[in-house]
Amino acid sequence: MKLLRQILQNMRILGAVVKRNILVDLRYKFQIFVEITWTTVNVLAFVLLGAAWDATASPAGVPYSMVTFFLVATGFFTVFSGVMESTVEAVTEESKLGTMGFLITNSVSPTTIILGRYIAATIRWLIVLFVIVLPPLVFKGVYPNTLSLVFSSILVFFMAWIFMAGFTLILTSVSLIFKRTTTFNKVGIYIVRFLSGAIVPIFSFDSSFRILGKPLSNILIWFPPTYALETLRWLFSVQDEKSIVSGGTVSKDGLVYGSFNSIFHMNATNFGLNDPTLQLMYLISFVFLLLSGLFSYWLTQVSRRWGTIEFY
Repeated sequence: MKLLRQILQNMRILGAVVKRNILVDLRYKFQIFVEITWTTVNVLAFVLLGAAWDATASPAGVPYSMVTFFLVATGFFTVFSGVMESTVEAVTEESKLGTMGFLITNSVSPTTIILGRYIAATIRWLIVLFVIVLPPLVFKGVYPNTLSLVFSSILVFFMAWIFMAGFTLILTSVSLIFKRTTTFNKVGIYIVRFLSGAIVPIFSFDSSFRILGKPLSNILIWFPPTYALETLRWLFSVQDEKSIVSGGTVSKDGLVYGSFNSIFHMNATNFGLNDPTLQLMYLISFVFLLLSGLFSYWLTQVSRRWGTIEFY
């Protein structure tokens, strides 16, 4: 009973931190304008790159056109890059504002501060996603065709969101010990973008890079952001789930897709709640988030002993 009360109390505190961050974001309207402008420029840049990519797309090579590769990837990382970049400075900004002491004395832990900023930033960047990125996809006819595909897309996206929360928690918690971590954080975000296939398709390296006899794509697909981005590309490009697991269907970009399972050596069924691969990815993401929370807690204790943050 005591544990339940503590959990509910922590949830109330987290909700209050999220609300506080949303109210602060609304006061800085120019920042939102900058984020919308940055996203628009990013989409336009990817469209220009995609014009050249279209000429090389083929079923025998990398089965992505400009829309499925660049724009879907842009939509995915519009949210996650923006959210991570907004969150990694959470501890540093609170220290600069002199509000860390107030928050800590009111039972708000650094972990709660970070997660609260992460959730609030997610809400803000989802608005940018729906306003800037999704319209070009809808215009090109690239979106989940059925309610089941929409539901699967949400499940996959949320799975990646959980993993990214843990990754962001690690990046941000480092600033409890080392205040100036801007470059470190940007490098971490860039590595995730690269490994997920947002910058270069992971198929591109299969002929040159093999690990234990397996193509690189079959290894990286077990990295949750990679799995999420690849799955979303397929969910946005095909007509139904059966096309994904059976293969041989012509996608919306005019390319013939093979089977998701045969390409990545997985056991996907329908990308729903009973899909074994999605269940496993959720398990990986939740375990990673738990370990990230423990890491953040450990750094908090270290910072108490070292006195690296003023309020300690």
